[in-house]
Amino acid sequence: MLNMKILYIITGLRFGGAEKLLYLTCKQLREKYGAEIRVIYFDPYAPMRSLFAGLPVQTILLRRNPALLPRLLLHIRRERYNVVHTHLIHADIYGRLAALLAGPSASPAVFSTVHDLDWFRWQKGLYFYLVRKIDYWLSLPQRSHVIAISQSVRNLLIEKQNYSAQKIVLLYNAIEVATDVAPKPSQPQVIRCLYLGRLVKKKNIPCLIHALALLRAPNLLLTIVGEGEEEAALKQLVKDLNLTSLIHVHPTTLEVAPYYQQSDIFILPSSYEGLGIVILEAFSHRLPVIGSNVHGITELLADDRGLLFDNGDPVDLAERIKTLLQNPEKRTYYGNRGYEYVQRHHDIQHYVAKLVDLYAEAKADRAKA
Repeated sequence: MLNMKILYIITGLRFGGAEKLLYLTCKQLREKYGAEIRVIYFDPYAPMRSLFAGLPVQTILLRRNPALLPRLLLHIRRERYNVVHTHLIHADIYGRLAALLAGPSASPAVFSTVHDLDWFRWQKGLYFYLVRKIDYWLSLPQRSHVIAISQSVRNLLIEKQNYSAQKIVLLYNAIEVATDVAPKPSQPQVIRCLYLGRLVKKKNIPCLIHALALLRAPNLLLTIVGEGEEEAALKQLVKDLNLTSLIHVHPTTLEVAPYYQQSDIFILPSSYEGLGIVILEAFSHRLPVIGSNVHGITELLADDRGLLFDNGDPVDLAERIKTLLQNPEKRTYYGNRGYEYVQRHHDIQHYVAKLVDLYAEAKADRAKA
C-alpha cells in the first residue's frame, strides 16, 4: 500500500497522450498501490472522464475563470495532499502556483510533467515570454520537481527556458503493452496505413494526405482517427484530391486497439512532437512506424526501429511508404523491433514504480524540512 494522498491537476480530459498517461498512472496507483487519488481538470469537454470513474478515481471540474486559483488553493489546504502533480501548461501554472501558496500547514511536494515541445516554449512575443518566465519561476522552489517525457523535451527546457539540468528528471512515457500479439500477415491483399491522434496543425496531416495522393496505389488505404479543429479542412482536402476511396476519417474513440490490430503501417507526420504515445501503442501492436524526423519521434525510431522522412516533405514520405508497401519482410522486421523495444523500455508498470520512488523521496525530503 502507498500511504499517500495524491492530487493530479490536468488542463483537460480530452483524447491525448498526456490524458492517456495520467489514466494509466492512476490505474496502476489504484490497483497495485492502493493510493488515494483525486483528479482536477478545467475543460468541461472530458470524454475520458468515464475511464477514471471506472477505477474509481474522483474527478472534479473547476472551470478556468477568476475564481480558479483561490478554489484550487482552498482545496489543497483543506485536503492536505502529500503530492500535487500537474500535466499540461494551464494546469502547470495554476496548479503549481496554488500548491506552492498553500502554506506550511499543507506544503505538498509539487511535480510537473512536461509533455510536449509546446508553442509557448519557442514562440516570439511578450505573451509567450511571460508564460515561459512564469513556468520557469514556478519550477525554482525546492519542493517543485520537473519531469520530462523525453530527452528532446529535457533539452528544450534547458536550452530555451534555462532550466537547470539537475532540476529535471527524465521519465519516458509509457503504456500498457499488449501481450501475445501475433505478427502481421506478410502478404495482405490491401495494405492499411493508420494515423491516430488529434487533428490539429502541429500533426501536419496534410503532408500524409498529399503523400497518398502521390502514390495512389489501389492496394493502399489510409485510416485517420481523431478529432480537432482541422477535421473539416482535412476532409475537404481528401475530397479535393479525389481520395475518398483510399482515405477514410473516423471519429476518436476510447477503443483504439481494433484500429491498430486491423492496420499494417502506422504513420505520424507531426511537425514537432514531445515523444508520441501513439508510436508506443503502434509498437505494442507490432506495427512498423514511419515518422517525421523531429525531436521525440527520432528518439523512438532511432537504432533502426522505424523509418524517418524529412519533416513536411510528402515526396519523401511517399517513398518511405512505398518501401514498406513493396517489402513485407521490412514491415515484419520493424514491427518486431518496435515490439521488443516497447516491452523493455515503456511498460507502465515500470514507469509508475519509478514515479512512486520519486514521490517517496520527495515526501521524505518534506518531512526533514
